[in-house]
Amino acid sequence: MVGTYVIAELRPDQIVQAYPLVQAAVPTLGMVAWRRMASDANRTDEILAVVHPRGYIQGLSIHRHWHHPTVGPLLDVIFLIVTSAADERGIAQTLFARIRSRAMKLKCKQIRFWNQNSGNWEQMHNGERFYRLDHGFMTFCGDEDP
Repeated sequence: MVGTYVIAELRPDQIVQAYPLVQAAVPTLGMVAWRRMASDANRTDEILAVVHPRGYIQGLSIHRHWHHPTVGPLLDVIFLIVTSAADERGIAQTLFARIRSRAMKLKCKQIRFWNQNSGNWEQMHNGERFYRLDHGFMTFCGDEDP
């Protein structure tokens, strides 16, 4: 079902609907904290939602673009959440393609997918965590790997 989903920035009217996806990744996260972060107009994180044709949110990505002192322009994917009993692969492919496209548009050399654990919520605004290279999976985002 790749191509049948709509993927775009999370809209304000989708924040409540997206909460169960985020809470699955961060069980201790409360609705108030999620709303505060997701509705913050000044946040540096981008939140992408993958929406099924029937209107259900089935995927979510929280990522940030920044300049790493060692690797240069980097797209940091802090959370990548896919929920589907029928099409996990299609939703994941949709998210990966959009993330890669976004990284290329921003002229990032690499994309880092953080290891998935609930502690990322507390660490996602810790500057030291972003500078470290000992967590997550790094991949090149150009047309060809060097």
